[in-house]
Amino acid sequence: MSGSAVRRIIPFLFAAATVVAVTAAALAFAAGTRAQVDDPNDAKGTLDVRRVWFEPEAGPPRWTVLTFADWEPAQIPDRGFVFVFLDTAGDAKDDYYVLISSNGRRLVGSLWRDPKHGADVRMRALAVTRDSTSSVAVKVPVGALLGPFRTSYGWRVVTTFTGPVCRATCVDQIPDDGAFQQPVGTPTPTDTPTPSPSVVEGRGR
Repeated sequence: MSGSAVRRIIPFLFAAATVVAVTAAALAFAAGTRAQVDDPNDAKGTLDVRRVWFEPEAGPPRWTVLTFADWEPAQIPDRGFVFVFLDTAGDAKDDYYVLISSNGRRLVGSLWRDPKHGADVRMRALAVTRDSTSSVAVKVPVGALLGPFRTSYGWRVVTTFTGPVCRATCVDQIPDDGAFQQPVGTPTPTDTPTPSPSVVEGRGR
């Protein structure tokens, strides 16, 4: 993985998130469910997302990203990246992110802290698994990242790809604006916004 490639991508994604996070209503998932988020075929490139499965109590929480296309690690080194961005402070800024990339032979995952000032800090490696040639999954120790008084955290998935049909980097973000809010523990029903029709409980693949 080229560090310069990631440095080019992160500022763009942060700028986009800063704009949409303060303008879009966040959606909430009930704790203890396996949520399925479907995304349309709306982005060019190999990593156009078809569906995201989110399992908040998988121990730790797990995200599975399914794309429309099949692909192998050898196809995306320095070209394709999968991100899970996390807002753990409730300040409309991503505090941490997961980076999934390819070293040419296999997929590798890492957890990064995005401080308000200074360079991003790599915290640890994360295991990456695949159920198929069109999916990738990662577990994130979210609980260790939350402050003692946090009752929820925000998350969003972003993929980027550069290739013949994506001379300028193709970006697919789920949700299209804002971030999903995941309650910690049992949520209060009166405080939970109504999910959009595209967000339903998963019933298997």
